[in-house]
Amino acid sequence: MAEKRNKIIIISVMILLVLCIGLFFLLLQRAKQFTEAVKPPKLSIQKGLNIVASSTKSRDTSHVSIAPVNKPHKQKPSMELPVVSIPDTGKGVVKPDTAIPISNAISSPCAGDTIAPWVFPDPSGGLHRKQVNVTLESTKNPCVIEWKTDSAGLWQPYQKPISIKMTTSLFFRAHDSCGNVMAPRQEKYEIDLTQPLKFCPENMEYVKAGQTAFCIDKYEWPDKKGVIPQTYISLYQAMDSCVAAAKHLCSSDEWTLACTGPYGWQYPYGDSYERHACVTHDTVARPSGSKPECRGYFDVYDMSGNCAEWTSTRSSINRQFFNVKGGFWESGPRSGCFETRYSYYPQNRHNPVGFRCCKEAAQ
Repeated sequence: MAEKRNKIIIISVMILLVLCIGLFFLLLQRAKQFTEAVKPPKLSIQKGLNIVASSTKSRDTSHVSIAPVNKPHKQKPSMELPVVSIPDTGKGVVKPDTAIPISNAISSPCAGDTIAPWVFPDPSGGLHRKQVNVTLESTKNPCVIEWKTDSAGLWQPYQKPISIKMTTSLFFRAHDSCGNVMAPRQEKYEIDLTQPLKFCPENMEYVKAGQTAFCIDKYEWPDKKGVIPQTYISLYQAMDSCVAAAKHLCSSDEWTLACTGPYGWQYPYGDSYERHACVTHDTVARPSGSKPECRGYFDVYDMSGNCAEWTSTRSSINRQFFNVKGGFWESGPRSGCFETRYSYYPQNRHNPVGFRCCKEAAQ
């Protein structure tokens, strides 16, 4: 009886062992099938065939077609770069549908360059009491600058300072090697050798329009070219500084006339806002006179931007405040001759606010 029981146990163990071995091989086969399923398909390239990628709008490069090659011998892989088509931008740089290599488009100095040069004269136009030699400067170099003094005349290349001996208009324009063009600009120079300078102290400008005549500082306090003007000063400190220099703080009318000139310009340099003319897109004040184009009709500088300026005139909107003129270094277009702010407390010092002084003209 015991012998029969042992034989049954042995047979059962053997059957169980066979089942385990079978199950093991079954799992191994399933794992192999799974592995083969997730592998990327191999692309078989037969001899004498060439693989050509099909371009689609969705840029899907997974679809390929196989085309026979005419030549029976093995060809070397092409090392040519793909090309891109750049449409005409109107700048005269590339013709429509012209294909250029990607490497050239990336390395080209004109790639993405759409900024035109901006040219300004030094000294700027306006009233001058002596003959001047005008230098034309550009914000972008190299570029080609052309000029003329007759609106109907021919343009000529700028090579050396232009001598202006009498009242005239100067026209100038520019373009760079990338085809960016600056539209022609005009500056009028009024040469008046008869107006005397004895009416004002040194470094002050004589302003006369109709029956109004006075002297004004050419630069913001401390009235020195090349020096950063003083800010963070109260109205009363500004008044005291002018009195100590035997002058007075300019009134709104005096300040505005010196800025607009006899033609009532919106900005010291004319009626249209020029981003590069004055310090109006910056983070701090710059040295006085550092922007030659920021000169008014009279020989007065930085009346647009750089520092806002106290005046001695009370605001008509709120009498406890005084008019502050001209905008400051980040005022942008809101820096014209008629721009007036009045919300600065006169007893407080304010970071963007400086001043300049005026004086009665000598008789």
